[in-house]
Amino acid sequence: MYTWISETGRVIEQVRIVPKGDFSRAHGRIVSAAHPEHQAFTLEYQVELGSDLAPCRVQLTVSTEEYERTIDLVRDDEGSWLLDDPSDTRSRVGGAGVVDVDVTYSVFFASVISRRLGLHSQPGSVEERVLRVDSLTLDVSEDTVTFSSDDEKVHGITSTAATSATVDSDGFIIDVTGLSRRV
Repeated sequence: MYTWISETGRVIEQVRIVPKGDFSRAHGRIVSAAHPEHQAFTLEYQVELGSDLAPCRVQLTVSTEEYERTIDLVRDDEGSWLLDDPSDTRSRVGGAGVVDVDVTYSVFFASVISRRLGLHSQPGSVEERVLRVDSLTLDVSEDTVTFSSDDEKVHGITSTAATSATVDSDGFIIDVTGLSRRV
């Protein structure tokens, strides 16, 4: 079980990961107090990770004072992502070759990407296309992230932010400088 708290104390995330043969299941929750940039929300997620540490299925439910929404992302046998949204519509999202899912406010999803790419075990750099999910709206879009690592940290650069994280020997984030830390 892993737990992270934001430096402001307004956001907490906890996830339980259970190995199941050749894959793992993760069940987690992000709870955020109201903030000038967003309303209070809870995001619950269930994730299936394959033997290659890539997500195969991601189910997300967000709850606010006004609404509750659920989406289900499933990677098919051809490697394409399918999105089931609240209107019971199934559509393809992301382009060919997109493997990872990144969820705003989630340290767990960032850890999954870092682990899958092996950035915790050897220095390197890679540009990766990801499905970005907005925690509040559950809107899904494709984004490009540049990941790199050195002997001390894993770094991520997106179109909107740049972060650096200290990770443990298994690739799980210990802290994201100035943003959150594991407790």
